[in-house]
Amino acid sequence: MGTIWWINPVGTAAFDEEVTLAIEASRAPHHRAVVRHLQHGPPHLEYREAGHRVIGPVTELVREAETEGAHAAVVGCFFDVGVRVLRECVKLPVIGMGEASMLLASTLGHRFSVIVGRRKWTPQIEQNALLAGMERHLASVRAVDMSIPAAQADPTTFFKRVREEARAAVRRDGAEVVVLSEIAPPGFARALREDLGAAFVDPGMAAWKWAEMMADLYERESLSHSAVGDYEPWPEGELRRY
Repeated sequence: MGTIWWINPVGTAAFDEEVTLAIEASRAPHHRAVVRHLQHGPPHLEYREAGHRVIGPVTELVREAETEGAHAAVVGCFFDVGVRVLRECVKLPVIGMGEASMLLASTLGHRFSVIVGRRKWTPQIEQNALLAGMERHLASVRAVDMSIPAAQADPTTFFKRVREEARAAVRRDGAEVVVLSEIAPPGFARALREDLGAAFVDPGMAAWKWAEMMADLYERESLSHSAVGDYEPWPEGELRRY
């Protein structure tokens, strides 16, 4: 059985249960999930400074995953914090939740919209779409004007607003696919698809299934990110001097 580590890059276990439920809803039987979070760190990554602070601890966890024989690792943040750095540091596939969601969305329709919590998140989503080569497919980024703490405190209102913004993305922005930046509760994605007629991508499902694919390819074909160019690793001999 292949092991995939899912790392929540925050210093709280508050998201571990919902991640585990999302994984179990779509997990193939030959894969096993290990869900981890940081021992110390911010409670969320809404701010760039918080994202920079967690890259070191996340790197250590991904290195631990590789040492333990994992076949892939997922960074459970839609901003894909540290994903490109991590690909320099390890050989196993490293999956970003945002990147996997957008890549999947691009296969389900011509243009997609991303529903986020706050307007502040929009530039990072647009920049990551550009890095992934998805900018021409991005119809819009729509915010529901709720922070992570607010969404945790009132999930009913959060997902009501998600539904409203998803409907607007399809009707006004020309989106054929809607991507949510947060993991949805069971049944929400299916209900929204039936309501809108458009495809709906849950980032937990997208990241996990992408990780399963990459874990299989890594185990059977040793396929992972390139060591030439962007993800070329720091030479070991030079690295040890610092």
